[in-house]
Amino acid sequence: MGGSADAASSSGAWQKLLQFGVSGLAVVLIARTVNLRESAHVIASARLGYVLAAVALYVVGQVMSAYRWRLIGVSVGLVESFAAYVRYYFIGMFFMFFGPSTLGGDVVRSLYLAEHGGGRARAFNSVLFDRLNGLVVLVAIGAVAFLLFPEYDLPRPLFIATVIFGSGIFLAWWIAPVLARLVLPAGHRIRRFIERDLGPFWRDRRMLVGASLVSLAFHFVQITTQLVVAHALRLDVPFSYICVFHPLVSALSAIPITLSGIGLREGGYLWFLQRIGVAQASAVAYGVLWFLVIVASSLLGGGVFLASGARLPRFRRGS
Repeated sequence: MGGSADAASSSGAWQKLLQFGVSGLAVVLIARTVNLRESAHVIASARLGYVLAAVALYVVGQVMSAYRWRLIGVSVGLVESFAAYVRYYFIGMFFMFFGPSTLGGDVVRSLYLAEHGGGRARAFNSVLFDRLNGLVVLVAIGAVAFLLFPEYDLPRPLFIATVIFGSGIFLAWWIAPVLARLVLPAGHRIRRFIERDLGPFWRDRRMLVGASLVSLAFHFVQITTQLVVAHALRLDVPFSYICVFHPLVSALSAIPITLSGIGLREGGYLWFLQRIGVAQASAVAYGVLWFLVIVASSLLGGGVFLASGARLPRFRRGS
């Protein structure tokens, strides 16, 4: 038991080192081509009213995400009030940024949900399914946006890859249990996980439709928030263009090889925004301000945690 714990700790340390390294390298590469002092000046001159509006909109989006999570959780018997789901969600947001690496935000909110007899496996699977649903709908939005707004003249391989991948992942998501049976042998670990652990979620078609619709609305709230961030920096970034690049940059920054997407996010915005004439320093400022909006919203979760008694659920209690 001690050996496996030591191995997990060592693996976590190496992952954290990798994240530091990749984020650091990305920041260095950006700094070699962009005047970061100018970016800081652009951020310092941001219009406060728009920044506050962006934070408020982002918080609204997170409440919508908590509602989606509740739809998913209730479908497998994890019945808690909407207020409880919102509280767990915001505390999880706080620990995603400010908690120890061994106690990430998703783990924290699943532990809270499991405290009232739901079972940790089901609670964690509800969090995983919530994440998957949001990601699939996000990528699908990017694929549709590429088809609807071809005027931005992005590289054709990127266009083709996004449309094919986005369409494919959306279809695969909806027929995953059937696909697993057709493609994978009966004893395969992934097939067992899909059929046994996540299968109950896919069987509730009404919940699937409801959660996907909430995800769709949530992502458009986030896209609107990004438009507000652009206005805060006095940048002319069309809403339609944000629909194209936001899903791609968000999916890129979600890859767990950096610290909270630092470096990949800013590099992504730099690449996309330069293509419509936004200055390099302003493009990086856009990415940094978006990150600061996320952090500010996550700090609200710290307030929720303190107001709830600053008590974490016990990590080692059996399910």
